[in-house]
Amino acid sequence: MKTKGTEDSPKEAGQVNKYQEYIDSSEKQQQLYRRTLIIVVISQIFGGAGLAAGITVGALLAQDMLGTDSFAGIPAALFTLGSAGAAFLVGRLSQRFGRRFGLALGFLAGGIGAIGVVIAALINSIFFLLFSLFIYGAGTATNLQARYAGTDLAKSTSVLQPLVSLWFRPPLER
Repeated sequence: MKTKGTEDSPKEAGQVNKYQEYIDSSEKQQQLYRRTLIIVVISQIFGGAGLAAGITVGALLAQDMLGTDSFAGIPAALFTLGSAGAAFLVGRLSQRFGRRFGLALGFLAGGIGAIGVVIAALINSIFFLLFSLFIYGAGTATNLQARYAGTDLAKSTSVLQPLVSLWFRPPLER
């Protein structure tokens, strides 16, 4: 007999039944895998393009604000340094709290960095721009780590296939 407050709510019971379909059916698992892989590929296309455009714009903004080409590499260096730091942090968060949580925080940090780049351009602040580009690097690290989400649902015999398709397929076919 269950004590008061320990009964399964109808919502929880429905969630269990919904997941049971995927556990019992290899066809449902394959559909979920395909759907997940399509989402990962689409996010890589748009995320990669947006991040590449963002760092390019950031470098051009820095050049314009500084009035010289002499320091044009600093924005890209800070972006890369931010990406490296974020890769470590997102990885640790993903290990501890799950991939969804780690990736969500990484993309959130990258978005905040992107907003910072826009604000830096509006207020014409080179220091805020460089700081924002450092934070923006989290978006790249997270985007790269998101590629591995395609392997989560793969059978152990086909784990490399989704990675190969994400890394080596020509950009126009992605």
